[in-house]
Amino acid sequence: MSRKVSLIVLIFSLFLTACNFSSGKAFEATKVNSSETTHTGQPAAKKNFKADKPRIAYFSAGASNTYLQAGISAAEETALNFGADIDIFDGQLDPAKQYYQVQTAIEANKYDAFVVQSTDGEKLCDLVTKDAINKGITIAVINSTMCGAKDWHKGTVTFVSGQQYDVYEGIVRKIFTDNPEGGKIAAISGPETSSNAINMRKAFAQMLQEYPQWKLIGFFETDYTSNQSFEVTQNIVQSNPDLKVIFSNYSGVTVGTAEAVRAANRNNIKIYDFGGDQWAFQALEDGLIEMSTIMLPYKEVQRAIEAVFASFEGKEVNKIIDLTKDPVLPGTPYVTNENIQQFRDKGLPEY
Repeated sequence: MSRKVSLIVLIFSLFLTACNFSSGKAFEATKVNSSETTHTGQPAAKKNFKADKPRIAYFSAGASNTYLQAGISAAEETALNFGADIDIFDGQLDPAKQYYQVQTAIEANKYDAFVVQSTDGEKLCDLVTKDAINKGITIAVINSTMCGAKDWHKGTVTFVSGQQYDVYEGIVRKIFTDNPEGGKIAAISGPETSSNAINMRKAFAQMLQEYPQWKLIGFFETDYTSNQSFEVTQNIVQSNPDLKVIFSNYSGVTVGTAEAVRAANRNNIKIYDFGGDQWAFQALEDGLIEMSTIMLPYKEVQRAIEAVFASFEGKEVNKIIDLTKDPVLPGTPYVTNENIQQFRDKGLPEY
């Protein structure tokens, strides 16, 4: 009977979470109490927790799209599996708001660990890598780096990402080598302060030196929405009749890009996607995009929380967890028409 009750409570809590997302309401912090469900793991005894069980704060860059929502689900479910309480903070893609959230959480002095997905790693630098650590808070950083670091930052437990500089360099190199004749390319990203956008710009700067037959017409910032990317792409294709390739830094952005290219009847333009969500898989099969590089938003948060608890137990933790080499992948992060079924056989995409 107790297991049935636990299951009912879990289903009800997930239903409420889904309703919160579908309503479009932003939340300051969602609290998840591990007593609401059973868990398979136990918190470690080697960490002196601030309460009777570990409490984690997950700082999500936002909650407005399926990528971010997948990460939030992973945070809730993984924390529950470890018997921990977790508070979810929605940064709403606003660096100032997220700064305040982190600052307030440090001052609350009730968290044993932070998992941080920053909107601006430079702005949060001292708060996360100095103030929080000095308070004895275990830090795992995901997705975007802190303080301009290439990947892992000293003092943190781990950096988990499939979007670090090396990944972007690999994507740009693949685009250029798949199209050796060269031409003009446009790059569309999310907010320019994110380390992902910064890594993309750095990768292009390096690769353009190695492949001089390519010309970058510009970087174009968006708010990660398809509506804005549609408008941005419209302007790009109208101003560049000889454009050959568009690289889109997120599948939600690629939706608008693909629609704008189709509306302009410019189907000769190749679109390379970074995201690998359900839409991207279908778009690849439909011939709307050339390739997608997969993201793993659920695994990203799950691996970070697993690393936090390994650290609690005094175990050695990898400083860098590269999701492009995660065992869930079929040996590559690049999804093409030739190998897409291998990804599907692995239960992908995640979102």
